[in-house]
Amino acid sequence: MSFRFGIDIGGTFTDGVAIGPSKAIDIFKDLSTPEDPSIGVFNVLRKAATHYDLSLKEFLGEIDLLVLGTTVATNTMLEYTGVATGLITTEGFRDALEMRRGHKPDIWDLAPQRPPMIVPRYRRLGVKQRMNYLGEVITPLDEQDAVRVIGELRDRGVESIAVCLLFSYINDEHEQRLREIITKEYPEAYVSISSEVLRQVREYERTSTTVINSYVGPIVSRYLEKLRTALESEGLENEFLVMQSNGGVMTIAFASSHSVNAVLSGPSGGAIGGMFMARTIEAPNLIIVDMGGTSFDVTLIDEGRYEMTTEGEIGGYRVAMPVIDIHTIGAGGGSIAHLDQGGLLQVGPQSAGADPGPACYGHGGLEPTVTDANLVLGYLNEDYFLGGEIILDKAAALKAVEDKIAKPMGLDTMTAANGIHKLTNANMADAIRVMSIQKGYDPREFALLAAGGAGPAHAVRLAQTVGLPRVIVPPTASVFCALGMLESDLKHDYVFTLTDFMSTIDSNNLNSEYERLESEGRAALLEEGTSPEDIRFEREMDMRYVGQHHEVTVRIPDHKLSAKDLPEISRRFHETHQRLYMYNEPEADIETVNIRLTAIGLVTKPEISKLSSNGTDILGALKSARPAFFEEFGGYEDTPVYDGAKLRNQPGSKVSGPAIIEEFTTTTVVIPEWGCTIDDFGNLIIERW
Repeated sequence: MSFRFGIDIGGTFTDGVAIGPSKAIDIFKDLSTPEDPSIGVFNVLRKAATHYDLSLKEFLGEIDLLVLGTTVATNTMLEYTGVATGLITTEGFRDALEMRRGHKPDIWDLAPQRPPMIVPRYRRLGVKQRMNYLGEVITPLDEQDAVRVIGELRDRGVESIAVCLLFSYINDEHEQRLREIITKEYPEAYVSISSEVLRQVREYERTSTTVINSYVGPIVSRYLEKLRTALESEGLENEFLVMQSNGGVMTIAFASSHSVNAVLSGPSGGAIGGMFMARTIEAPNLIIVDMGGTSFDVTLIDEGRYEMTTEGEIGGYRVAMPVIDIHTIGAGGGSIAHLDQGGLLQVGPQSAGADPGPACYGHGGLEPTVTDANLVLGYLNEDYFLGGEIILDKAAALKAVEDKIAKPMGLDTMTAANGIHKLTNANMADAIRVMSIQKGYDPREFALLAAGGAGPAHAVRLAQTVGLPRVIVPPTASVFCALGMLESDLKHDYVFTLTDFMSTIDSNNLNSEYERLESEGRAALLEEGTSPEDIRFEREMDMRYVGQHHEVTVRIPDHKLSAKDLPEISRRFHETHQRLYMYNEPEADIETVNIRLTAIGLVTKPEISKLSSNGTDILGALKSARPAFFEEFGGYEDTPVYDGAKLRNQPGSKVSGPAIIEEFTTTTVVIPEWGCTIDDFGNLIIERW
């Protein structure tokens, strides 16, 4: 036997997906363990081993591919618990990190709150050296001064050092030499140099990204090494891979030196899964909503592709690496409902997490959450949560909603619970509009793909609110990110600042720089074991109208460029600018800023086969009926409850709403005037009837 296994560590649950010799997809879930995420990882692996009648050692020995989505880097930044980090910059420029871009993120906020300074000023030191904007040496690196600076940082207790010198993205000679000196003078230090982390223009973005890499790097490195050792001691024979923020996977060695690539990796597997789903069911336009226990993530798939951004941020600091464009808000099953100082109902962003979790978990939680509200409204089965592994305490949910929300607001418990549900939906609907309408897309041209354990319970109401015509709930909805990880390729991003005008740019020069980046990417992938025939490259350019401050990233042809390709590249820029900003200037000259290359090492993708039709037996899938709240009826309505596993094995079956479809790891709520059809792949296709 051989298995491929994907693991996604969430705030409340750790998800696992296994694909075995039969190509069947099996799902495993367990509560996350925030005190040590690896405990949750092993709990899920043990569940899988038991399912296949294997010992843990036997099961690990049969795993050919293990991919892990880790939140260690994310949580380190959000909680500001990174290692003591030092920053070496060009003398006179040590305050770039604190000065940031020099403007407020919100012009209407008269007293903006800055994030905690992860590298305080006494650990930011300048060194005597200087390059000009052409990369020419004006002042040679003073190596004696460098030794002094490194000694001071060592004496001030730093464990990690970030190096970011002016114009090192053009000439990194001094940064490379500084790393050599650090290695000699302070070999225990973790070192990041900006020319290897982010080789592009813009001092703050480059400094911030490099500092984050040094701040989280030692923690991520130790965690991954500890986990690898534990897995190998239990029988894992193949190295596992780590999910990146850009939708690719990376080796442990690369993740340890480029930990910043994982700070936004959590939901990126869902975007990969969305692309895979778009191809499988021939639905190229999807809006993916992933509602877990802590957060709600929205990703847009346009014509089968997700969008990338270099405007990422974590903990108030810029991550200028290419990341999948995902909009996240604090709205999950564990999001806590509370009254603000004015007595108004609010939901989130605080979450009850996995410990103590929602009040209905019975682990000591007293605050009402979205899960508690859904249980009160009748959407969840108290005896079948996680297939019955967790018995929900409905009385505790009722008490939490009543004591903390209903009584203070003078409402009955049902109305209060519905208020929590509606407000959560409103917040999530706004997040969908941010990723669609605000980016120039019409949501009516997209289907809503519901993912996450809590997503299907809210998805149809969200589609109704925003105006999407169709909801798709895949069989793997609750572990969609974990499955997406098994569909991810090895991926490395490269960037190089190249400023020129499209009216005068030399295509031969462009080709020369792209070929240099391709050489770097090819070498990295070959070192990681990728076969030459499985290597692919994708090219992009950052472009703007002359005089603009910010640029737009445009996909360009992947082949060797000629002068004939330049008008097409310009056309793509004008088209993208029009979609994003509702105007373009075809007569204006265009300036290039950066060239970008993505080196991709293809991996074998799982196959999803069509189901054979054995007729439809809706009554055979009917489990029971229970009262559930629907505004259309003004209260509770006796609602049929269906066994999702039985329904999904009956392509062509139809269920009219209102209805509840229960499964091992999720529950789908079909609202009145909508209906569900099972497609050939076992997906629930829900539309207005």
